[in-house]
Amino acid sequence: QVGAGGAQYTRANMAVDILAMQENLRWEGVAAEAHLKELSRFDEFNFYISEYFDPPAPAANVLDAVAVLMGWSGDAKQIVTKITGQRHTDDELHTGHFQRFLRDLGAKRFADLPEAEQAQLLGKLTERIAWPKFDEEQQDYTEVTPMNSYDVLKCSQACFHLFEWLASLLPEGTRPPRQIHIDIRAYHEKEAELRRKGMWPEDPPPGPHERH
Repeated sequence: QVGAGGAQYTRANMAVDILAMQENLRWEGVAAEAHLKELSRFDEFNFYISEYFDPPAPAANVLDAVAVLMGWSGDAKQIVTKITGQRHTDDELHTGHFQRFLRDLGAKRFADLPEAEQAQLLGKLTERIAWPKFDEEQQDYTEVTPMNSYDVLKCSQACFHLFEWLASLLPEGTRPPRQIHIDIRAYHEKEAELRRKGMWPEDPPPGPHERH
């Protein structure tokens, strides 16, 4: 086991998540506007954050990045309240509030931010975070991982679509990876093994088409 942020991690729970990687890959190359549109379907933010005393690092970074872009301050729960208009999970959904947030989010541009906020936003979306992984090829743990779409998706599908939109605002050449080599290599190795056994799950349609 290896500890990070007070939590215990094992090789088993750091193994590649096949369904999450399939979902991540099916959105590759999809226009950023599709992610913004997809977000309109999600009201899970408040419920999701309420499940954690501290959100997992990838999701926390996404919420912090939203705060930078929107000119907000506060912790993860306060940021989620500003997104949803809800203070508690069982509060009535404020659909109008959430739709206004999405319109405001869609109007923001990286170039309009002051230089210091540009650096902050870039950092939150690309920095290395405390998120351990086990490298099967090297037979070694790595304690930190750069922000990437796959790890955000493993935390929250809503945060994933937020992350994809935010990343699209960054200048080309500075955007975070969609996955890191350790995970995509493990995914393809598992794919080869399970296809041989006839156990590979059905490949989903490319985003934004509905999954069956």
